[in-house]
Amino acid sequence: MKRILFVLLAFGVFSAAAALAQPKLEIQGGDTYNWKDVKPNDSPLKADIVLKNTGNETLKITNVKPTCGCTTAPLDKNELKPGESTVMHVSLRIGSRSGAVSKTIYISSNDPTKKRKVLWLKANVVREIEIGPNSYFSFDEMQVGTSEEVSFWVKNNSKEEVTLSDYEVKPDNVSISLASPVTLAPGEKIDIKVKAKPEKKGYFNVRVRMSTSNDDYRTLKIDGFGKVKESPIFNNN
Repeated sequence: MKRILFVLLAFGVFSAAAALAQPKLEIQGGDTYNWKDVKPNDSPLKADIVLKNTGNETLKITNVKPTCGCTTAPLDKNELKPGESTVMHVSLRIGSRSGAVSKTIYISSNDPTKKRKVLWLKANVVREIEIGPNSYFSFDEMQVGTSEEVSFWVKNNSKEEVTLSDYEVKPDNVSISLASPVTLAPGEKIDIKVKAKPEKKGYFNVRVRMSTSNDDYRTLKIDGFGKVKESPIFNNN
């Protein structure tokens, strides 16, 4: 009887120890990484995130999945003994957008308490020279021999005056509403009209270039496009 009790007690101790033995994934620094204010020239944003096994069994990281193609996050290694760490090398391309950026990375492992953890990536993209309402412009309807007009704006988000100059427009049958240099005060925005008169049907592409006095935006390039329909009056060839 004593032997049976001893075996049961030993089995119970072993079972309790086995239940307590488990891996645990910890994201060092918390589940959010924030670059705060960044400029477009800072892209791609970089960060080395440390992942640690704070449990007492081997941790196996089975998958690291960014939710956006603009993000990569390779690991140095994906199997960690108790107390070991690895580095996840995060790279985030911020593209052409401005303002708040928020992305996520899902990290799956054999941590029984949480099979999948989420790392939040955040930044605030500050563009000292902003083009809007989009980074391009488009003509809604175009027809051979008929003038069409659209507009875009340029805004000075910096703390200094910015001068726009040296305008270049292609093709030759396109013009813009600026001819001489224009100086924008901090926070000021100017509307720029683009006028085109297509000479043949098909796809129509426009490029507007200009220089600025801002060190980070020496040249602005704005592309436009449209589709030209036939005209019942003009030669469409």
